[in-house]
Amino acid sequence: MDSQVAITPLARRVAATLVARRLFEPGDCILVAVSGGPDSVALLALLAELAPSWRLRLCALHINHGLRGEESDEDARFVAALCERLGISFRCERIDLGGPAGDRKRGSSLQERAREARYELLIRVGRELGVDKIALGHTADDQAETLLMWMLRGAGTAGLAGIPPTRESFFVRPLLDVTRADILDYLDERRLAFRTDSSNAKPLYLRNRIRQELLPLLKRYNPAVVQVLTRQADILREENHCLDQWVQEQLACLSRRDGRALSVDRAGLLALPLALQRRMVRTVIRRTGGLTKGPTFRAVASVLDVVARGQSGSAVTVQGVSVERAYGWIRFSPSAEANQAFQKGLAAEEGDLSVRLGSPQAVGLLLPVPSVLRWPLTGQVIRAGLDVPPTAGLAPAMGGRTAIFDADRVTGPLLVRTWKAGDLFCPAGMQGQRKKLQDYFADIKLARRERAKAPLLVAPEGVMWVAGYRADHRFLATSRTTRTVTVELLDESPSG
Repeated sequence: MDSQVAITPLARRVAATLVARRLFEPGDCILVAVSGGPDSVALLALLAELAPSWRLRLCALHINHGLRGEESDEDARFVAALCERLGISFRCERIDLGGPAGDRKRGSSLQERAREARYELLIRVGRELGVDKIALGHTADDQAETLLMWMLRGAGTAGLAGIPPTRESFFVRPLLDVTRADILDYLDERRLAFRTDSSNAKPLYLRNRIRQELLPLLKRYNPAVVQVLTRQADILREENHCLDQWVQEQLACLSRRDGRALSVDRAGLLALPLALQRRMVRTVIRRTGGLTKGPTFRAVASVLDVVARGQSGSAVTVQGVSVERAYGWIRFSPSAEANQAFQKGLAAEEGDLSVRLGSPQAVGLLLPVPSVLRWPLTGQVIRAGLDVPPTAGLAPAMGGRTAIFDADRVTGPLLVRTWKAGDLFCPAGMQGQRKKLQDYFADIKLARRERAKAPLLVAPEGVMWVAGYRADHRFLATSRTTRTVTVELLDESPSG
Protein backbone atom coordinates (compact mmCIF):
# COMPACT_ATOMS: atom_id res chain seq x y z
CA MET A 1 0.00 0.00 0.00
CA ASP A 2 1.33 3.44 -0.94
CA SER A 3 2.25 5.63 2.00
CA GLN A 4 0.84 9.15 1.96
CA VAL A 5 3.25 11.76 3.29
CA ALA A 6 1.00 14.72 2.55
CA ILE A 7 -2.37 15.46 1.02
CA THR A 8 -1.98 16.72 -2.55
CA PRO A 9 -3.46 20.10 -3.59
CA LEU A 10 -6.06 18.39 -5.77
CA ALA A 11 -7.15 16.17 -2.87
CA ARG A 12 -7.65 19.31 -0.77
CA ARG A 13 -9.82 20.77 -3.54
CA VAL A 14 -11.89 17.61 -3.68
CA ALA A 15 -12.26 17.66 0.11
CA ALA A 16 -13.59 21.21 -0.15
CA THR A 17 -16.13 20.01 -2.73
CA LEU A 18 -17.22 17.17 -0.43
CA VAL A 19 -17.94 19.72 2.28
CA ALA A 20 -19.54 22.37 0.06
CA ARG A 21 -21.85 19.92 -1.72
CA ARG A 22 -22.38 17.69 1.33
CA LEU A 23 -21.46 14.58 -0.62
CA PHE A 24 -19.97 12.46 2.19
CA GLU A 25 -20.13 12.25 5.95
CA PRO A 26 -17.10 11.24 8.04
CA GLY A 27 -17.08 7.48 8.50
CA ASP A 28 -19.10 6.74 5.35
CA CYS A 29 -18.62 3.50 3.46
CA ILE A 30 -18.07 4.38 -0.21
CA LEU A 31 -18.34 2.17 -3.28
CA VAL A 32 -16.16 3.66 -6.04
CA ALA A 33 -16.96 2.81 -9.66
CA VAL A 34 -13.60 2.29 -11.40
CA SER A 35 -13.39 1.65 -15.14
CA GLY A 36 -9.62 2.02 -15.28
CA GLY A 37 -9.78 5.28 -17.24
CA PRO A 38 -8.01 8.42 -15.99
CA ASP A 39 -11.05 9.94 -14.26
CA SER A 40 -11.99 6.89 -12.19
CA VAL A 41 -8.36 6.06 -11.37
CA ALA A 42 -7.85 9.60 -10.09
CA LEU A 43 -11.11 9.43 -8.11
CA LEU A 44 -10.04 6.23 -6.36
CA ALA A 45 -6.56 7.59 -5.58
CA LEU A 46 -7.93 10.93 -4.32
CA LEU A 47 -10.44 9.23 -2.02
CA ALA A 48 -7.68 6.93 -0.78
CA GLU A 49 -5.73 10.07 0.15
CA LEU A 50 -8.70 11.47 2.05
CA ALA A 51 -9.79 8.20 3.66
CA PRO A 52 -7.71 8.49 6.86
CA SER A 53 -8.81 12.03 7.73
CA TRP A 54 -12.44 11.38 6.75
CA ARG A 55 -12.45 7.83 8.20
CA LEU A 56 -13.81 6.60 4.87
CA ARG A 57 -14.19 2.90 4.20
CA LEU A 58 -13.55 2.34 0.49
CA CYS A 59 -14.33 -0.50 -1.87
CA ALA A 60 -14.03 -0.52 -5.66
CA LEU A 61 -16.27 -2.06 -8.31
CA HIS A 62 -15.14 -2.64 -11.89
CA ILE A 63 -17.84 -3.48 -14.43
CA ASN A 64 -16.73 -5.53 -17.42
CA HIS A 65 -19.13 -5.00 -20.34
CA GLY A 66 -17.28 -7.57 -22.42
CA LEU A 67 -17.64 -5.39 -25.52
CA ARG A 68 -13.92 -5.07 -26.35
CA GLY A 69 -12.74 -8.65 -25.87
CA GLU A 70 -9.27 -8.98 -24.39
CA GLU A 71 -9.05 -5.21 -23.94
CA SER A 72 -11.98 -5.36 -21.49
CA ASP A 73 -10.32 -8.19 -19.57
CA GLU A 74 -7.07 -6.24 -19.39
CA ASP A 75 -9.00 -3.30 -17.91
CA ALA A 76 -10.31 -5.57 -15.15
CA ARG A 77 -6.85 -6.90 -14.35
CA PHE A 78 -5.45 -3.37 -14.29
CA VAL A 79 -8.07 -2.15 -11.79
CA ALA A 80 -7.51 -5.21 -9.59
CA ALA A 81 -3.77 -4.44 -9.45
CA LEU A 82 -4.44 -0.76 -8.71
CA CYS A 83 -6.74 -1.65 -5.80
CA GLU A 84 -4.14 -4.04 -4.40
CA ARG A 85 -1.54 -1.25 -4.56
CA LEU A 86 -3.85 1.19 -2.77
CA GLY A 87 -5.06 -1.38 -0.24
CA ILE A 88 -8.69 -1.14 -1.32
CA SER A 89 -11.04 -4.11 -1.58
CA PHE A 90 -11.90 -4.96 -5.19
CA ARG A 91 -14.85 -6.54 -6.91
CA CYS A 92 -15.45 -7.20 -10.62
CA GLU A 93 -18.83 -7.88 -12.20
CA ARG A 94 -19.79 -8.68 -15.79
CA ILE A 95 -22.90 -7.49 -17.59
CA ASP A 96 -24.41 -8.86 -20.79
CA LEU A 97 -25.81 -6.24 -23.15
CA GLY A 98 -26.58 -8.60 -25.99
CA GLY A 99 -29.29 -10.81 -24.49
CA PRO A 100 -32.98 -10.22 -23.81
CA ALA A 101 -32.20 -8.13 -20.73
CA GLY A 102 -30.03 -5.86 -22.80
CA ASP A 103 -32.76 -5.46 -25.42
CA ARG A 104 -35.64 -4.91 -23.05
CA LYS A 105 -35.84 -1.24 -23.92
CA ARG A 106 -36.95 -1.11 -27.53
CA GLY A 107 -34.99 1.33 -29.65
CA SER A 108 -32.44 2.13 -26.98
CA SER A 109 -28.85 2.56 -28.09
CA LEU A 110 -25.98 0.40 -26.90
CA GLN A 111 -24.68 3.34 -24.86
CA GLU A 112 -28.06 3.82 -23.17
CA ARG A 113 -28.38 0.12 -22.36
CA ALA A 114 -24.85 0.03 -20.98
CA ARG A 115 -25.50 3.07 -18.80
CA GLU A 116 -28.76 1.65 -17.40
CA ALA A 117 -27.15 -1.73 -16.77
CA ARG A 118 -24.24 -0.07 -14.95
CA TYR A 119 -26.52 1.89 -12.64
CA GLU A 120 -28.64 -1.17 -11.87
CA LEU A 121 -25.54 -3.20 -11.06
CA LEU A 122 -24.02 -0.43 -8.93
CA ILE A 123 -27.22 -0.20 -6.90
CA ARG A 124 -27.38 -3.98 -6.43
CA VAL A 125 -23.76 -4.27 -5.32
CA GLY A 126 -24.08 -1.17 -3.15
CA ARG A 127 -27.05 -2.75 -1.38
CA GLU A 128 -25.22 -6.04 -0.92
CA LEU A 129 -22.22 -4.29 0.63
CA GLY A 130 -24.33 -1.91 2.72
CA VAL A 131 -22.50 1.21 1.48
CA ASP A 132 -23.61 4.75 2.23
CA LYS A 133 -22.70 6.28 -1.14
CA ILE A 134 -21.57 5.29 -4.62
CA ALA A 135 -18.90 7.60 -6.07
CA LEU A 136 -18.69 8.23 -9.82
CA GLY A 137 -15.82 9.87 -11.69
CA HIS A 138 -17.59 12.48 -13.85
CA THR A 139 -15.47 15.62 -14.30
CA ALA A 140 -16.01 19.23 -15.36
CA ASP A 141 -15.24 18.20 -18.94
CA ASP A 142 -18.03 15.60 -18.81
CA GLN A 143 -20.34 18.34 -17.55
CA ALA A 144 -19.37 20.66 -20.41
CA GLU A 145 -19.87 17.90 -22.99
CA THR A 146 -23.27 17.03 -21.54
CA LEU A 147 -24.42 20.64 -21.61
CA LEU A 148 -23.38 21.02 -25.25
CA MET A 149 -25.15 17.75 -26.15
CA TRP A 150 -28.40 18.99 -24.64
CA MET A 151 -28.02 22.38 -26.31
CA LEU A 152 -27.72 20.68 -29.70
CA ARG A 153 -30.83 18.61 -28.95
CA GLY A 154 -32.86 21.67 -27.93
CA ALA A 155 -33.38 20.91 -24.23
CA GLY A 156 -35.05 23.05 -21.60
CA THR A 157 -33.61 24.00 -18.22
CA ALA A 158 -33.83 20.44 -16.88
CA GLY A 159 -31.54 19.12 -19.61
CA LEU A 160 -29.25 22.15 -19.53
CA ALA A 161 -28.78 21.62 -15.79
CA GLY A 162 -26.41 18.86 -16.86
CA ILE A 163 -25.02 16.21 -14.54
CA PRO A 164 -26.11 16.68 -10.90
CA PRO A 165 -23.52 16.37 -8.10
CA THR A 166 -25.83 13.88 -6.39
CA ARG A 167 -28.46 11.50 -7.69
CA GLU A 168 -31.15 10.10 -5.39
CA SER A 169 -28.84 10.96 -2.47
CA PHE A 170 -26.97 7.71 -3.23
CA PHE A 171 -24.75 8.47 -6.22
CA VAL A 172 -22.21 11.26 -5.73
CA ARG A 173 -19.77 12.92 -8.13
CA PRO A 174 -16.82 14.45 -6.25
CA LEU A 175 -14.90 15.51 -9.40
CA LEU A 176 -17.46 17.74 -11.14
CA ASP A 177 -15.38 20.82 -10.31
CA VAL A 178 -12.16 19.22 -11.61
CA THR A 179 -11.07 19.45 -15.26
CA ARG A 180 -9.61 16.57 -17.22
CA ALA A 181 -6.36 18.51 -17.50
CA ASP A 182 -6.21 18.66 -13.69
CA ILE A 183 -6.79 14.90 -13.59
CA LEU A 184 -3.97 14.14 -16.01
CA ASP A 185 -1.57 16.42 -14.12
CA TYR A 186 -2.48 14.66 -10.87
CA LEU A 187 -1.94 11.20 -12.33
CA ASP A 188 1.41 12.29 -13.73
CA GLU A 189 2.42 13.72 -10.34
CA ARG A 190 1.41 10.50 -8.56
CA ARG A 191 2.90 8.34 -11.32
CA LEU A 192 -0.36 6.48 -11.69
CA ALA A 193 -1.07 4.68 -14.95
CA PHE A 194 -4.53 4.40 -16.48
CA ARG A 195 -6.31 2.60 -19.30
CA THR A 196 -7.60 4.15 -22.52
CA ASP A 197 -10.96 2.99 -23.89
CA SER A 198 -10.55 2.68 -27.66
CA SER A 199 -14.29 3.28 -28.18
CA ASN A 200 -13.87 6.84 -26.86
CA ALA A 201 -12.02 7.73 -30.06
CA LYS A 202 -14.82 6.59 -32.39
CA PRO A 203 -16.64 9.54 -34.05
CA LEU A 204 -19.79 7.40 -34.15
CA TYR A 205 -21.02 8.86 -30.85
CA LEU A 206 -22.10 12.50 -30.49
CA ARG A 207 -20.27 12.91 -27.18
CA ASN A 208 -17.01 11.82 -28.80
CA ARG A 209 -17.43 14.33 -31.63
CA ILE A 210 -18.13 17.09 -29.11
CA ARG A 211 -15.03 16.11 -27.13
CA GLN A 212 -12.76 15.84 -30.16
CA GLU A 213 -14.10 18.59 -32.42
CA LEU A 214 -16.50 21.08 -30.81
CA LEU A 215 -14.84 21.69 -27.43
CA PRO A 216 -11.37 22.29 -28.92
CA LEU A 217 -12.97 24.78 -31.33
CA LEU A 218 -14.75 26.61 -28.50
CA LYS A 219 -11.52 26.76 -26.50
CA ARG A 220 -10.06 28.88 -29.30
CA TYR A 221 -12.70 31.50 -28.43
CA ASN A 222 -12.46 31.03 -24.66
CA PRO A 223 -9.74 28.80 -23.15
CA ALA A 224 -11.84 28.55 -19.96
CA VAL A 225 -14.97 27.34 -21.79
CA VAL A 226 -15.15 24.14 -19.69
CA GLN A 227 -15.30 26.13 -16.45
CA VAL A 228 -17.82 28.56 -18.01
CA LEU A 229 -20.13 25.75 -19.11
CA THR A 230 -19.83 24.02 -15.74
CA ARG A 231 -20.80 27.23 -13.97
CA GLN A 232 -23.70 27.66 -16.41
CA ALA A 233 -24.96 24.17 -15.56
CA ASP A 234 -24.80 24.97 -11.83
CA ILE A 235 -26.84 28.15 -12.37
CA LEU A 236 -29.44 26.40 -14.50
CA ARG A 237 -29.71 23.52 -12.02
CA GLU A 238 -30.57 25.92 -9.20
CA GLU A 239 -33.06 27.80 -11.39
CA ASN A 240 -34.63 24.52 -12.53
CA HIS A 241 -35.00 23.44 -8.90
CA CYS A 242 -36.63 26.78 -8.07
CA LEU A 243 -39.08 26.45 -10.96
CA ASP A 244 -39.93 22.89 -9.90
CA GLN A 245 -40.71 24.06 -6.37
CA TRP A 246 -42.85 26.89 -7.73
CA VAL A 247 -44.82 24.47 -9.90
CA GLN A 248 -45.33 22.11 -6.97
CA GLU A 249 -46.69 24.93 -4.84
CA GLN A 250 -49.08 25.97 -7.61
CA LEU A 251 -50.09 22.38 -8.26
CA ALA A 252 -51.00 21.86 -4.61
CA CYS A 253 -53.47 24.75 -4.91
CA LEU A 254 -54.84 23.87 -8.34
CA SER A 255 -55.20 20.08 -8.24
CA ARG A 256 -57.29 17.35 -6.70
CA ARG A 257 -56.62 13.62 -6.67
CA ASP A 258 -59.10 10.88 -7.51
CA GLY A 259 -57.51 7.47 -7.13
CA ARG A 260 -54.80 7.17 -9.77
CA ALA A 261 -56.05 10.28 -11.59
CA LEU A 262 -55.14 13.91 -10.96
CA SER A 263 -57.32 16.84 -12.05
CA VAL A 264 -55.98 20.36 -12.52
CA ASP A 265 -58.08 23.53 -12.44
CA ARG A 266 -58.16 24.73 -16.06
CA ALA A 267 -58.53 28.46 -15.38
CA GLY A 268 -55.77 28.37 -12.79
CA LEU A 269 -53.43 26.55 -15.17
CA LEU A 270 -54.03 28.99 -18.03
CA ALA A 271 -53.51 31.97 -15.69
CA LEU A 272 -49.90 30.90 -15.13
CA PRO A 273 -47.02 32.10 -17.34
CA LEU A 274 -46.60 29.83 -20.36
CA ALA A 275 -43.32 28.41 -19.05
CA LEU A 276 -45.03 27.25 -15.85
CA GLN A 277 -48.00 25.86 -17.79
CA ARG A 278 -45.64 23.64 -19.76
CA ARG A 279 -43.73 22.58 -16.68
CA MET A 280 -46.93 21.76 -14.77
CA VAL A 281 -48.31 19.64 -17.61
CA ARG A 282 -45.01 17.78 -17.95
CA THR A 283 -44.85 17.22 -14.18
CA VAL A 284 -48.39 15.84 -13.95
CA ILE A 285 -47.94 13.53 -16.94
CA ARG A 286 -44.75 12.12 -15.44
CA ARG A 287 -46.34 11.60 -12.02
CA THR A 288 -49.52 10.05 -13.38
CA GLY A 289 -47.72 7.74 -15.78
CA GLY A 290 -44.81 6.92 -13.48
CA LEU A 291 -42.41 8.18 -16.14
CA THR A 292 -38.77 9.15 -15.75
CA LYS A 293 -38.41 10.65 -19.24
CA GLY A 294 -40.59 12.84 -21.43
CA PRO A 295 -43.03 14.00 -22.47
CA THR A 296 -41.65 15.88 -25.46
CA PHE A 297 -42.11 19.59 -26.03
CA ARG A 298 -44.54 18.82 -28.86
CA ALA A 299 -46.62 16.50 -26.66
CA VAL A 300 -46.88 19.13 -23.92
CA ALA A 301 -47.87 21.73 -26.51
CA SER A 302 -50.65 19.44 -27.78
CA VAL A 303 -52.07 19.10 -24.27
CA LEU A 304 -52.20 22.87 -23.87
CA ASP A 305 -53.50 23.61 -27.38
CA VAL A 306 -55.96 20.74 -27.86
CA VAL A 307 -57.17 20.10 -24.30
CA ALA A 308 -56.55 23.11 -22.06
CA ARG A 309 -57.60 25.64 -24.71
CA GLY A 310 -60.05 23.32 -26.46
CA GLN A 311 -63.70 22.50 -25.88
CA SER A 312 -65.01 20.40 -23.01
CA GLY A 313 -64.51 16.75 -23.89
CA SER A 314 -61.30 17.35 -25.83
CA ALA A 315 -58.75 14.63 -25.12
CA VAL A 316 -55.30 13.39 -26.08
CA THR A 317 -53.15 10.48 -24.89
CA VAL A 318 -49.48 11.08 -24.10
CA GLN A 319 -47.12 8.21 -23.16
CA GLY A 320 -49.88 6.10 -21.61
CA VAL A 321 -51.57 9.05 -19.87
CA SER A 322 -55.05 10.14 -20.95
CA VAL A 323 -55.60 13.92 -20.72
CA GLU A 324 -59.19 15.14 -20.99
CA ARG A 325 -60.97 18.43 -20.43
CA ALA A 326 -64.04 18.00 -18.25
CA TYR A 327 -65.72 21.41 -17.88
CA GLY A 328 -63.46 23.47 -15.62
CA TRP A 329 -60.96 20.69 -14.97
CA ILE A 330 -58.23 18.93 -16.93
CA ARG A 331 -58.07 15.30 -15.87
CA PHE A 332 -54.86 13.28 -16.16
CA SER A 333 -55.26 9.52 -15.71
CA PRO A 334 -53.57 6.30 -16.85
CA SER A 335 -55.00 5.33 -20.24
CA ALA A 336 -57.31 2.32 -20.51
CA GLU A 337 -54.48 0.27 -21.98
CA ALA A 338 -52.13 1.26 -19.15
CA ASN A 339 -54.77 0.43 -16.53
CA GLN A 340 -55.43 -2.98 -18.06
CA ALA A 341 -51.73 -3.78 -18.17
CA PHE A 342 -51.35 -2.65 -14.57
CA GLN A 343 -54.25 -4.76 -13.29
CA LYS A 344 -53.17 -7.80 -15.34
CA GLY A 345 -49.61 -7.54 -14.09
CA LEU A 346 -50.69 -7.11 -10.49
CA ALA A 347 -53.05 -10.10 -10.69
CA ALA A 348 -50.28 -12.24 -12.16
CA GLU A 349 -47.84 -11.13 -9.47
CA GLU A 350 -50.31 -11.80 -6.68
CA GLY A 351 -51.13 -15.23 -8.11
CA ASP A 352 -47.45 -16.05 -8.40
CA LEU A 353 -46.90 -14.92 -4.83
CA SER A 354 -49.67 -17.16 -3.51
CA VAL A 355 -48.05 -20.16 -5.22
CA ARG A 356 -44.70 -19.50 -3.54
CA LEU A 357 -45.84 -18.73 -0.01
CA GLY A 358 -44.09 -21.80 1.34
CA SER A 359 -40.75 -20.85 -0.22
CA PRO A 360 -37.89 -19.99 2.15
CA GLN A 361 -36.89 -17.19 -0.25
CA ALA A 362 -38.29 -13.66 0.00
CA VAL A 363 -41.38 -13.12 -2.14
CA GLY A 364 -43.09 -9.89 -3.05
CA LEU A 365 -45.26 -7.65 -5.18
CA LEU A 366 -44.44 -4.53 -7.14
CA LEU A 367 -45.93 -1.34 -5.66
CA PRO A 368 -46.40 1.32 -8.35
CA VAL A 369 -46.93 4.88 -7.10
CA PRO A 370 -49.77 5.69 -6.85
CA SER A 371 -51.52 2.36 -6.28
CA VAL A 372 -53.20 0.09 -3.75
CA LEU A 373 -52.39 -3.58 -3.25
CA ARG A 374 -53.49 -6.35 -0.91
CA TRP A 375 -50.75 -8.19 0.98
CA PRO A 376 -51.95 -11.81 0.79
CA LEU A 377 -49.96 -13.04 3.79
CA THR A 378 -51.85 -10.85 6.26
CA GLY A 379 -54.87 -9.64 4.28
CA GLN A 380 -53.78 -6.05 4.89
CA VAL A 381 -53.87 -3.31 2.27
CA ILE A 382 -50.91 -1.11 1.38
CA ARG A 383 -51.63 2.23 -0.27
CA ALA A 384 -48.96 4.45 -1.85
CA GLY A 385 -49.42 7.98 -3.11
CA LEU A 386 -47.24 10.78 -4.45
CA ASP A 387 -47.78 14.15 -2.79
CA VAL A 388 -46.95 17.45 -4.46
CA PRO A 389 -45.72 19.27 -2.48
CA PRO A 390 -44.97 17.24 0.70
CA THR A 391 -47.76 17.10 3.23
CA ALA A 392 -47.21 20.31 5.19
CA GLY A 393 -46.26 19.92 8.82
CA LEU A 394 -46.64 16.14 8.84
CA ALA A 395 -43.46 14.52 10.10
CA PRO A 396 -42.94 10.86 9.23
CA ALA A 397 -43.35 8.78 12.35
CA MET A 398 -40.58 6.44 13.46
CA GLY A 399 -43.21 3.77 13.99
CA GLY A 400 -46.91 3.45 13.14
CA ARG A 401 -48.89 2.65 10.05
CA THR A 402 -48.06 5.67 7.88
CA ALA A 403 -44.61 6.57 6.59
CA ILE A 404 -43.64 9.56 4.46
CA PHE A 405 -40.58 9.19 2.26
CA ASP A 406 -38.49 11.48 0.07
CA ALA A 407 -39.38 10.41 -3.48
CA ASP A 408 -36.00 11.56 -4.80
CA ARG A 409 -34.03 9.23 -2.51
CA VAL A 410 -35.02 6.09 -4.38
CA THR A 411 -34.62 4.78 -7.92
CA GLY A 412 -36.55 2.17 -9.79
CA PRO A 413 -39.72 0.40 -8.65
CA LEU A 414 -40.84 -0.13 -5.07
CA LEU A 415 -41.43 -3.68 -3.90
CA VAL A 416 -43.41 -5.08 -0.99
CA ARG A 417 -41.82 -8.36 0.07
CA THR A 418 -41.02 -10.62 2.97
CA TRP A 419 -37.71 -10.39 4.80
CA LYS A 420 -34.70 -12.51 3.97
CA ALA A 421 -31.43 -13.33 5.65
CA GLY A 422 -28.94 -10.50 5.35
CA ASP A 423 -31.52 -7.71 5.18
CA LEU A 424 -30.22 -4.53 6.84
CA PHE A 425 -31.72 -1.13 7.56
CA CYS A 426 -31.03 2.01 9.59
CA PRO A 427 -34.02 2.35 11.95
CA ALA A 428 -35.20 5.92 12.51
CA GLY A 429 -34.30 7.18 15.96
CA MET A 430 -31.16 5.06 16.29
CA GLN A 431 -28.57 7.71 15.25
CA GLY A 432 -27.90 6.11 11.86
CA GLN A 433 -27.00 2.69 13.31
CA ARG A 434 -27.30 -0.10 10.75
CA LYS A 435 -29.17 -3.13 12.06
CA LYS A 436 -29.97 -6.60 10.79
CA LEU A 437 -33.69 -7.20 10.33
CA GLN A 438 -33.34 -10.45 12.26
CA ASP A 439 -31.91 -8.55 15.25
CA TYR A 440 -34.56 -5.84 14.98
CA PHE A 441 -37.34 -8.43 15.03
CA ALA A 442 -35.77 -9.97 18.13
CA ASP A 443 -35.55 -6.54 19.80
CA ILE A 444 -39.26 -5.85 19.30
CA LYS A 445 -40.10 -9.46 20.26
CA LEU A 446 -41.90 -10.21 17.01
CA ALA A 447 -42.80 -13.91 16.85
CA ARG A 448 -41.14 -15.95 14.10
CA ARG A 449 -44.53 -16.76 12.59
CA GLU A 450 -45.30 -13.03 12.30
CA ARG A 451 -41.84 -12.20 10.92
CA ALA A 452 -42.43 -14.53 7.99
CA LYS A 453 -45.58 -12.61 7.02
CA ALA A 454 -44.54 -9.02 7.81
CA PRO A 455 -44.48 -6.77 4.71
CA LEU A 456 -41.30 -4.81 3.97
CA LEU A 457 -41.25 -1.82 1.63
CA VAL A 458 -38.06 -2.10 -0.42
CA ALA A 459 -36.39 0.14 -3.00
CA PRO A 460 -33.33 -0.72 -5.13
CA GLU A 461 -31.27 1.08 -2.46
CA GLY A 462 -32.52 -1.10 0.39
CA VAL A 463 -35.25 -1.69 2.96
CA MET A 464 -37.29 1.52 3.42
CA TRP A 465 -39.89 0.42 5.96
CA VAL A 466 -40.82 -2.51 8.15
CA ALA A 467 -44.48 -1.74 7.57
CA GLY A 468 -46.29 -0.93 10.76
CA TYR A 469 -43.09 -0.85 12.82
CA ARG A 470 -40.09 1.29 11.84
CA ALA A 471 -38.79 3.14 8.76
CA ASP A 472 -35.19 3.56 7.59
CA HIS A 473 -34.19 7.14 8.40
CA ARG A 474 -32.21 7.52 5.14
CA PHE A 475 -35.39 7.50 3.05
CA LEU A 476 -37.65 9.64 5.24
CA ALA A 477 -38.86 13.05 4.09
CA THR A 478 -37.18 16.12 5.57
CA SER A 479 -37.77 19.87 5.50
CA ARG A 480 -35.81 19.96 2.22
CA THR A 481 -37.93 17.31 0.51
CA THR A 482 -39.70 18.44 -2.66
CA ARG A 483 -41.66 15.24 -3.47
CA THR A 484 -42.95 12.66 -1.05
CA VAL A 485 -44.25 9.12 -1.27
CA THR A 486 -46.79 8.43 1.48
CA VAL A 487 -47.34 4.74 2.23
CA GLU A 488 -50.10 3.48 4.53
CA LEU A 489 -50.73 0.06 6.02
CA LEU A 490 -54.47 -0.58 6.37
CA ASP A 491 -56.40 -3.44 7.92
CA GLU A 492 -59.11 -3.28 5.27
CA SER A 493 -59.62 -1.97 1.76
CA PRO A 494 -59.82 1.84 1.55
CA SER A 495 -63.11 3.28 0.46
CA GLY A 496 -63.38 4.80 -3.02
